[in-house]
Amino acid sequence: MTKQTTVRMGRKQAFGSVFGSVFCGVIALSLFGVAVYMAVSAVGRLGLVGHQLTMRVTDCEASAPATTSRGGGHPDLDCRGFVDPAPASDGGKRWITASGFSSEPVFGAPLEVAKEPWGSWVPVDQGGWNRLGRALSPLIPLAFAGLFAKVTVAAYRGWRSSRRLPAEASA
Repeated sequence: MTKQTTVRMGRKQAFGSVFGSVFCGVIALSLFGVAVYMAVSAVGRLGLVGHQLTMRVTDCEASAPATTSRGGGHPDLDCRGFVDPAPASDGGKRWITASGFSSEPVFGAPLEVAKEPWGSWVPVDQGGWNRLGRALSPLIPLAFAGLFAKVTVAAYRGWRSSRRLPAEASA
């Protein structure tokens, strides 16, 4: 029979362990929230939810500066256009504004847009690499959230077991 001994933690060590555990837990929850946001955004950008329409762009304007502090960058464009075919009941054109264009689209050409779950219209990703990157992007923060959650659980279990076992306890 082997004898196991556990030394009780001092107050500073226990406080540090609990604080580190809570801190890692908050980071894990935040990263999980980022992963959920990216997944829901990807659903809209990939056109996997309803409300996908064809839009003909008539004009665009920059909603963010075209340059960054380092001198480069792309403008974030908001483009206005009409839905093709117009499902408006009065026979007129139905106008919508889509945001999130990284480059200026061809005016008058049909363009697929989808409505994100929170109501904004965005262009649907067309390229294979863009679609793959958008679909896999939530996995990065999800992996880090799992790592921080694992650290949190391990720290909590270590803290909890050190409080249960008295010094010089045997199994």
